[in-house]
Amino acid sequence: MQHDGDVSDESPTFGTAPGFLETLADGVCRRAFSSPEAFLYELTIARALATVVEPLVKARISGNRCLDVGSGGGLIAHGVARSGPREVVGIDPSQAQVRRFARRDRTGEQLSVIRARAEDLPFSDDSFDSLYSSCTWKHWPDPARGVSECVRVTRVGGPIVIIEVDGASDEETFRRFAYSSQVPFGLRKAYVRFALRTVVGVAPDANALAKSFTRVPADGLTVTKLEDLPFLVALTTAG
Repeated sequence: MQHDGDVSDESPTFGTAPGFLETLADGVCRRAFSSPEAFLYELTIARALATVVEPLVKARISGNRCLDVGSGGGLIAHGVARSGPREVVGIDPSQAQVRRFARRDRTGEQLSVIRARAEDLPFSDDSFDSLYSSCTWKHWPDPARGVSECVRVTRVGGPIVIIEVDGASDEETFRRFAYSSQVPFGLRKAYVRFALRTVVGVAPDANALAKSFTRVPADGLTVTKLEDLPFLVALTTAG
């Protein structure tokens, strides 16, 4: 599936989690991770996600200075920095994740991390040669503002890569990805049921992800669904 900027005016779709499940989803996905949540994420999902995301990012970014929006514990940022050499700056609203990122930095790569939100990036215009974000769009209270900030801090012509869980994913596709993670075998079925409501249930479909770019100066937007994986890739350049 691909969008070239021609997006319908329908309201964004964030899945079908009804009632108390929507409330639960908001509690899990609409705020910064606590320390226990950050630990569990790192222990179970982070490495499987990095296996998918890191090659996509490396193939699409360019330049000497890159911003990772929603960097979490820094696993992907470290891989991207090693592929450079380039400076990678991470931002994340979770103090627990910022601490984890800082602790991970033991390799001498050009890495730094700041506690900040996507909707209010603490950088001047055109600060970065490229920018990426991995599965954090759904955490942003105002995705359109977050996208606008991403475009603002990226130099004109610089690539912007936003990777997010596909809210239109079917259960089987998500199950295959979840079973490739480090979730303990006996907990995988329960995790899939939970994540379908609290992750897939609040994630955007392709149209909603594309629509968040409609009011920003960005060029050549495409939104592509990864084959056999529950992820979308939005790729554009800052205008």
